[in-house]
Amino acid sequence: MSKRGRKRRARKKSGANHGRRPNA
Repeated sequence: MSKRGRKRRARKKSGANHGRRPNA
């Protein structure tokens, strides 16, 4: 199992992330 937290695209603070991993 990979220990990656979230994708690279989820690093930017985007309010409109549809269906993606939320920036928590």
